Amino acid sequence: MRPTSPFRSRLFSLIVLFVAGPAFAVTVPDLYEASVPVTSNRDAAFVDALRTVVIRVSGRADAAARLGGALNNPRQYAQRFGFTSDNILQVAFDDVSVDRLLTEAGLPVWGRERPATLVLLNVTTAGGSSYWIDASASSAEREAIARAARVRGVPIVWPDMTTQDRTQINADAAATGGDTAALLQTASRYNANAALLGTARSDGAGGLSVRWTLASADGTANSSGSLEDGINLAADTFARVYSASGTTVDNLTVEVSGINTLGAYATTLNYLEGLTVVRGVAVDQVLGDTLRFRVAVRGDAATLRRALALDGRLVPATALDTQPQSAEGLRFRYQP
Repeated sequence: MRPTSPFRSRLFSLIVLFVAGPAFAVTVPDLYEASVPVTSNRDAAFVDALRTVVIRVSGRADAAARLGGALNNPRQYAQRFGFTSDNILQVAFDDVSVDRLLTEAGLPVWGRERPATLVLLNVTTAGGSSYWIDASASSAEREAIARAARVRGVPIVWPDMTTQDRTQINADAAATGGDTAALLQTASRYNANAALLGTARSDGAGGLSVRWTLASADGTANSSGSLEDGINLAADTFARVYSASGTTVDNLTVEVSGINTLGAYATTLNYLEGLTVVRGVAVDQVLGDTLRFRVAVRGDAATLRRALALDGRLVPATALDTQPQSAEGLRFRYQP
């Protein structure tokens, strides 16, 4: 596990930047860490912590139920833990052990590289007035969504509702009606990979009923329910696309052109080796500014292609790369 400052409470949000260029995936830290209150006894708290982690890492809401008796001895997977003065268990589990646990249960592993999702939430009060939730002020709605994002490991971005941007987002939201292109255009302005649009209204009982639309490169998905259900929609959708079975390893040939400096070579090699789905990388051949790598991938060629598409550092070199893998392998171009 990568060393971190232990047990800080982190909300997976991004600084909003208006920049040109591709959207970058977010490497989510601390997937294997959890903080849970000790409500009955410490053993039960360890079980709750492991349950939280396996749901986050697998991307499957039913992961804990699928593990059955494997949850009975969670301390064997713990790497470090401690208890706060207010009786909160803070525990970091060993990532290799957790991945093995999931694999043995037939569950996938969803890596640390995850889509950044712009949350666009418009709330209509019982009195008929409406407002957008943005990055500038805290609110109960924003906190509820942030907590859910932390539980499911979904990196989120909040809009910065200046007058100009508020006008543009109102126009985009009005134009969407499930229009993927319009929502993705909005997301791209915030350097996000996807957009989650929520329309919330008072349910008459002090809560909110929300209609959610998720737009990503794979199309749109919809759900209705609570504030947290929007995050669940995003997590369930992305986990189906980006998670991979730990039992399947494919050896691929990957050509990357545009590598004409030592720095570009080191950056590309380190990037490929750092991807969660990649189990090993070796340089096979150098042809001018093109390097041919042999890459062992947990999953298959489509798994690697989707992971690379999230980031934009390596872009498909030809139209062939949008098709299933050929005998010539995958071809990309280095994007400084």
